[in-house]
Amino acid sequence: MKNRVAISGMEVISPFGYGRSVFENGLYSGTSAIGDITRFDTAAFRSRRGGQVPDHGPSAEKPSSRFLSYVMSQALHSSGLTGATDSRELEAGLILPVVTGQTEHSLGEAADDWLEDPIEALADPGPFLPFGTIHRITSACASISSALAMGRSMIRHGQLDIVVVARAEILNRYDFASMDIVRAISPTDARPFDAGRNGIMIGEGAGAVILESERSLAARGGQPLAWLDGAANCVGGADLNMIDLDKQCVVDCMKMSLAMAGTERADYIHAHATGTPQGDAYESEALFEAMDDAGNIPVSSHKGATGHLLRCSGFLGIAAGIASLRLQCLPPTAGLEVQDPLIRARLVTERLPYKTSSVLVNNFGFCGNYASVLLRHSQSESMPGGV
Repeated sequence: MKNRVAISGMEVISPFGYGRSVFENGLYSGTSAIGDITRFDTAAFRSRRGGQVPDHGPSAEKPSSRFLSYVMSQALHSSGLTGATDSRELEAGLILPVVTGQTEHSLGEAADDWLEDPIEALADPGPFLPFGTIHRITSACASISSALAMGRSMIRHGQLDIVVVARAEILNRYDFASMDIVRAISPTDARPFDAGRNGIMIGEGAGAVILESERSLAARGGQPLAWLDGAANCVGGADLNMIDLDKQCVVDCMKMSLAMAGTERADYIHAHATGTPQGDAYESEALFEAMDDAGNIPVSSHKGATGHLLRCSGFLGIAAGIASLRLQCLPPTAGLEVQDPLIRARLVTERLPYKTSSVLVNNFGFCGNYASVLLRHSQSESMPGGV
């Protein structure tokens, strides 16, 4: 019998500040944390705005290390995997999606740090689990959900009991310039699904997710934040440029995640929607090809509130999905003022009390990287037919 996989712990840092509760409060308020960037000089770029984490005072520690240390320790604390519990004979793995460009280093120096010792670059491993296996993966902006799919598979098939997925994203000139040169960044604000949307806003932050087998969780009397009942990722777009969305791949990815969970629909969809003209439209169209009653399923995105955290963006999508399951209330789409008439999706513009037992979270990236995960309520039973 395959193991059901739980999310037993999680923490995030977002442009709203430190902590999952801070992110939830900001997201559900419908406001935006996007403002003027101060981490580097933006005078040469089309936009000077982004989602920057509020400054918590001077520190000798690099922001990336400080962010990762915080989310790792808090996620493990929330899971209960601290103190005596971490001495049990558990097989634990760590997945660290590849880090690029930091404000304190050149790109080459940052790469050297991670190639030499990724755990040292993360933080002192002392307070954390004794990881027996470490994986480094990259799937562009789909990296987090792709890592969750990998971790889920390893737990599902009995290779590991626990998998930790962690990453930090720091606003930096390298990423900003690469997005600016292809005119992907909005000169104003991120407005997912809006008729006047004109590009993304880049944000920064960090996250850590603890995946754990149902058997391990039950043995220590733990409770899940949610069940990760589906997680699919795929690569497509061979005939497209690096930016364009492969709609069929998006459809296939959502269908695979739903099939893994033994269902054909989700109660709520937390969209990837970053505010690009083509991407938001294609994702909306794909929903109707992936699910028969897509027009009745509420959809929203967090990108107008925080900006797009690039390779780290999946964490905020998962946090929003978990919040909607716990609160039985859906978050609004900040920045959405006038819905694009060509987008048929049922968009959430104000916080919406809504009975929710499952959430589909989409997470897409440039160069044909796609991932979708299906979360279920912590009290839900596994669906028959799931894989």
